[in-house]
This record gives sequence, C-alpha cells and structure tokens, in this order.
Amino acid sequence: MDSRIYSVDEVHVASFDLVPKAPLAISVMARGKVNSTGWTNPRLSPWIYIAPPEDGILDLDFIATAPTGYALYVISPICVCFALPVPYWVRGVRIHSSTNKEEATFKRPKGAPDKDFEGLPLPWPFPWHAPLATA
Repeated sequence: MDSRIYSVDEVHVASFDLVPKAPLAISVMARGKVNSTGWTNPRLSPWIYIAPPEDGILDLDFIATAPTGYALYVISPICVCFALPVPYWVRGVRIHSSTNKEEATFKRPKGAPDKDFEGLPLPWPFPWHAPLATA
C-alpha cells in the first residue's frame, strides 16, 4: 500500500536550462524518514491545481510503498530524486509527509519561457527537450 512517508528532512531543487526556449524542467531531491524497514518505490507525486497558487510553490507528496510481512519498527532513512517539466508560474516546491513539510525555491534561468507548453504535442516524452511550436 502506498502512503506518505513519516517525515521529510531535506529538500533541494535545481532548474535545467539545457535547451533554449524549451519548457523549464526541474530536478528535486528529498530525504526523509520512514517508521520501519522495508519501504520501497519512493516517489514524489505532484498536486493537481485548478488555478495556479498565488505563492508559486508546487506541492508534492513524498510517498512510498509500505512493507508487507515482517519489518523492523525503527526509524529508517529514505530518499528520492525526481525530474519534471514545470509550468511558468513555479518558483519552488513544497514536499509533504505525514508529519511535516519542507520547501525549497530556485531561480528561473534567464530566457526561460513565461508561458506554458502552448502548441506542443503533449505528453511529450522528453521533458528536457521539446520541439518548438510552429504557428
């Protein structure tokens, strides 16, 4: 069963500026703790928004698959790295766990598009490189 981890301790975020005029992508690294051994498949799950939040922070849940069967009930470390394309309004991330949340911000690179993925075929399989839209 998948659920949020016990706590998140540290969050780092960096932006990719590899391809000019391509949608901005970020890399997120988070470290935290789980309440037993045997947790697998750690990942970050983005929240879905109807309207962009005013603070410009993208919320992500730090989730993992809980152990089945025998486990030692000791606080254990867990970490995850995740890369994703982000909309123009994102200026940081907030990682949520069962007991707390942590934030990290980044600077948008100069020349990063200030509009979303208009005119691009989505879902594009390579978030670090997308073709330029032709109008």
